[in-house]
Amino acid sequence: MSTPENARVHERAVTATLRLIEASQSQIPALQDVANAMEVPLDRLRAIYADETALLSSVVEQACMVLMDRCTRAVVRVDPDDPMEQCNALIYAYLSWVVEYPSQFRLMSDQRLLNMREHPDLRRYQESINDLAMRMMQRAHAKGQLHPKEDIAALVLTGRCFVYGTARMIVDGRLEDLAQDADPMLVAQKIVNDYIRRIARGSQPRSGRGG
Repeated sequence: MSTPENARVHERAVTATLRLIEASQSQIPALQDVANAMEVPLDRLRAIYADETALLSSVVEQACMVLMDRCTRAVVRVDPDDPMEQCNALIYAYLSWVVEYPSQFRLMSDQRLLNMREHPDLRRYQESINDLAMRMMQRAHAKGQLHPKEDIAALVLTGRCFVYGTARMIVDGRLEDLAQDADPMLVAQKIVNDYIRRIARGSQPRSGRGG
């Protein structure tokens, strides 16, 4: 996107690509189809994207850059001495991004369209967020906010599954069934708060009765 004109074409290509994917139920649109939707010559698109994979990668990378920025900003606004609250902010920032970029989330999570493992330049964004979550959990563990014997790696994996499942419910509209006319993100925030509270509760000593 080295020129303003290329940047404008790129933005239109992103919009057209996502609309075609939504309409076709997860089929990769051909560059010709994207060009037709944009009403531009195919050669104009080929001057920017070598093929369909290059276009999809560009769409995803743009969304990943926004996601990384949102997550980083959310975390640094929280007291660094409270890593569990930072984790809460990280999860909520991710879900807020999903609400704003549902089509991109579907694209990133559908390996039939784009296998992120085959694109190191895209995978690094996911790995950066995973590393951030790992570091926060490790600091929470060191501060006594988690159980002394907690398996941090397993906890982070469980957290990823939880966040992904909640995100899918948001983009599929299923969280609205639980919202009862409320903002689905308010429901998501309550779910996240409860999840973080239950994890932290595991660090508390159990009270027992003497025999």
